[in-house]
Amino acid sequence: MKTFFKTYARFIYPIVILLVSLSIYFPYYGTPQAMFWDENYHVPNAQKHIDGMMYMEPHPPLGKMLMAVGEVFFGGNEKVNKQALLETDYLTGDAAPPEMTYKGYRWPTVVMMALSVVFFYGIITCITQRMWLAAAFTSLVIFDNALVIHARAAHLDGIQLFFVLAALYFFVRAATQFIHYQRAVRLSDYAIIGVCIGLGIMVKVTAAILLLLFAMLYIVEQWQQIKTWNWQALLKRLATTVPSAVVPVVLCILTVFYIHIGMGTKVIANKTYKASPEYLNQIRMGDTWSFKTFQLGLRDNWKFMSEYADGVPRLDVCKPDENGSYALSWPLSKKTISYRWDRNVVDGKVIVKYKYLIGNPIVWFSIVGGIILSVGLIISRYVYNNPVKDEKLFYWICAFTGLYLVYMTTILQIERVMYLYHYFIALIFGEFEMRNWFEFWKLQVVR
Repeated sequence: MKTFFKTYARFIYPIVILLVSLSIYFPYYGTPQAMFWDENYHVPNAQKHIDGMMYMEPHPPLGKMLMAVGEVFFGGNEKVNKQALLETDYLTGDAAPPEMTYKGYRWPTVVMMALSVVFFYGIITCITQRMWLAAAFTSLVIFDNALVIHARAAHLDGIQLFFVLAALYFFVRAATQFIHYQRAVRLSDYAIIGVCIGLGIMVKVTAAILLLLFAMLYIVEQWQQIKTWNWQALLKRLATTVPSAVVPVVLCILTVFYIHIGMGTKVIANKTYKASPEYLNQIRMGDTWSFKTFQLGLRDNWKFMSEYADGVPRLDVCKPDENGSYALSWPLSKKTISYRWDRNVVDGKVIVKYKYLIGNPIVWFSIVGGIILSVGLIISRYVYNNPVKDEKLFYWICAFTGLYLVYMTTILQIERVMYLYHYFIALIFGEFEMRNWFEFWKLQVVR
């Protein structure tokens, strides 16, 4: 058995991790049989894809498109009249068909979030080359209550985190193979990362933070040229890496919008979303897949998204029902969200069940400590010139600390109200920091 385990450990670990992840995320994802939080928006919009209705929304359309796929294959609502979903952008519980189930709409985010842990495991394995350590730290994602609760619903973040972790995995794999095995970074590496980033942006635009991965990978592979200021070689490499990275991102964005616009073959209940007369005329002509319609639809969709973002209210902590929170309070999970509560009477006793978005305090607080220590370590290295024993691990600390700080700094510039789940991307960056600080003994400053 020992020989068998050693031989097939590289398969056994990820399979076990995936099974555990599915056993945590899948149970009860069909309950409650009622919408909560942003499902009231995403469920009707996903249904519009199924019925070919034109619609516009503040988020890019890929997440709702995947929810529509889940509903078509796993919904079980074939006999349900869903007309009410097409006539509104916010479906209240009273207006929803009472016999309707939401399993199909929730299926993509549950499955993709459960699968994403394999990417998390792969990232740590690439950095540490220790599968048991990678498996141990992957549990931070699997057993985090905030991620589980949020991903068991028709929300966008579970889908987005799949693409975020995929992009991080292919970035780390390319970088570590270059560092440890001197395998040249190929243009296909940039392209694959670009595809993952483009798809992530098409779920929620916050994934655009991952564009930094291109610069980081370029610095890794061109570090020797940068140290010698070999501008000719640097510019020559840029001429090939920039198109290889950017073109896949742009193509993903355009392709998703092309499909979204092409599928919108009709307008229902005079819901035009301020679309231009030219765009509406193309829809009525049945010419939604043409290049002209794509141009008009893309312009109108971007205009709608921009105007919607400008109209979102700012955070108002004085409101008694304010669910939004200030970004600096997210690492401490200071402002949780009560997604839903159900009151039932069982055997004469009143039982109230709550569904709360609240993080694992041990994990979240540890991330805060790791970020503080990382910043201190970086300052000691670059301000006080203290050497480190393990430079490779130190640079990984710099990379994930930088991603965490840039993301949080960017979020702080946004004036509209934001919510605790917007912290999830930074949370993932921070969990990699926790792994790095597990091996902090390697990085003790040599005086």
